[in-house]
Amino acid sequence: MAEDIGFDEEIFDDDNSSLWVIVRIKNNLFGFEANIVGNMIALPRITSVPDSEEYMPGTITVRGSVIPLVDFRVYTGQISAIQEIDDFCKLMDQRLGDHQNWIEELKKSVDEKNEFKLATDPHKCAFGKWYDSYKSDDRTITNILAKFDKPHQIIHGIAEKATKLVNENKINDAHKLIDRTSDNELQQMVSLFADIKEAVREVGRRRIAMILELGERQVALDIDEVIAVENINNIEDAPKNKSSSLGITRIGRRDKTDELVLLMENFAF
Repeated sequence: MAEDIGFDEEIFDDDNSSLWVIVRIKNNLFGFEANIVGNMIALPRITSVPDSEEYMPGTITVRGSVIPLVDFRVYTGQISAIQEIDDFCKLMDQRLGDHQNWIEELKKSVDEKNEFKLATDPHKCAFGKWYDSYKSDDRTITNILAKFDKPHQIIHGIAEKATKLVNENKINDAHKLIDRTSDNELQQMVSLFADIKEAVREVGRRRIAMILELGERQVALDIDEVIAVENINNIEDAPKNKSSSLGITRIGRRDKTDELVLLMENFAF
C-alpha cells in the first residue's frame, strides 16, 4: 500500500501558479511547478519493466493506478540511491576487513619479531581518512559514527604497545594484548559496521515518490527529500548546456537561503 507522507496539500488549493515544490537530489535542488504535483508518498514496491530506459526502473501502484517511475538521480546523470547504498556497504565491508587483517598482521609481526609496517596512526589508515572526512545529515548515522572513534583509536594504539612488549621479550603478553583487543574493540567495530550499513539502508527505505500530473498521464519521480513549497521570485534563464536537455530552462534562488534551484519545466520523460 502506498503510504502518504502527510504533506500539507492545503497549500495547493489557492492560485499556485507561482509556487514551486523544491526537492533535493544529492547536493542539488530542483523545482517543480506546484500545480503539476499531485501527491507525495513513501516510495512503494517497484515492479520492474524489461527493456525500459535506464532511468525508468519500473512502475509503482498508487490507489489502483499503475504509474511509471523515473529514478530522478539517474535521469539527471547521477548514481542511483540503490547503487550508492550498495557501494557504501561494500566500502564498509572492505574497511572492516582492513582492520581484521591489521590484527592478523600484528600477530604475525609479534611471532616473527619483524617490524610492523601497517598504519599505527588511526587517522592514516583508509578508514581513518574516510572517517575524518565523511559527513551525514542523518542523526542515527551521525550517532553511530561517533561510536567508532574510541575502539578505532584503541586498536591502532596497541601496535606500539605490542612492539614494546616484544622488545622486552614478553611475547605472551603481546599476544594477550592483541587477543583482548580482538575480542573487545575489534568486535565493537564489527557491530558498528553492521549498524551503520543498516542505518544507511533504512535511509534508502525512506525515499519519496512524487506524482506529477502531466496532462492526461501521471509520472512518479523517485526523489531524496522534499525541501519546501514556496515562491521563487529571483528567476533567470539557465545557461544552454546539458541541463537544457533535461528540461531545465530556468534557474532560481530561494529567498530564505539564496540556494540555487534548477527549475524543471520541459520534461523529456
